[in-house]
Amino acid sequence: MQRALGTSIAPCWVEASKGNFPKARTKQMSRENGLGGSEQSNGFVEHVPCVSALSQLRGLDAVKLTRYHSRGCVLFVEGQMPRGVYILCEGRAKISITSPEGKTLLLRIAHAGELLGLNGALTGQPHSATVQTLERCRIDFVPRAELLRLLDRDKRIYAEVAQALSRKLNSVVDHARLLFLSQSAAEKLARLMVRWCDQNGKRTSQGIQLATGLTHEEIAQMICTSRETVTRLLNDFKRQHLVSLVGTTIFIRNRKALEALAGS
Repeated sequence: MQRALGTSIAPCWVEASKGNFPKARTKQMSRENGLGGSEQSNGFVEHVPCVSALSQLRGLDAVKLTRYHSRGCVLFVEGQMPRGVYILCEGRAKISITSPEGKTLLLRIAHAGELLGLNGALTGQPHSATVQTLERCRIDFVPRAELLRLLDRDKRIYAEVAQALSRKLNSVVDHARLLFLSQSAAEKLARLMVRWCDQNGKRTSQGIQLATGLTHEEIAQMICTSRETVTRLLNDFKRQHLVSLVGTTIFIRNRKALEALAGS
């Protein structure tokens, strides 16, 4: 389902090119439009370098707008016309689609360095998914017209952009394999956790730490099942000593057994 902007979800982003609005006016616009949870960089904060496919694009710093967003901010919604590309410099965001009946499928989790809304920014077609922050994020926004102008002047970056699109496609294919080639919800969840181990698992004395930051509802949205099923399966895995749970953090205690359950 393509959600209309301003219906059930309000985006946190106030579109602006760097320098277009005074800081006070930007804050006023945020209040007028009910856009909370965003902070505009004042230009004097020292940031960790933002590494992405556009990092070497000449002229990028002159046109980007840097913002901080708290958890739950919607950058854009499914069906919305693209206004630009969002470079995720710090933090994580979730990418989802929704059916006409309101069922949500969480496609993947985006990490630092990813370009959000790139497809729409390049083609001019409506966004095919909704993107919402999972934690406090630093994001650079580049207006579509400026992005296309800079890419036209610096064509060597197209190879980096093509690789970014290819990585995103591979991620979607991997998730489709998890959803449609698994025999049960338990197998889907096991496969998902094995994938998380490979992507960003951290070895600790308690096992492989998965700091997902996801609720049971959000995990359920990733494997097309109910929140109650995810809660039950996690408790089952815990009783089988496959995992231990501390809040939203999961510790994988027996990866080999989990891989066997996942059919790996």
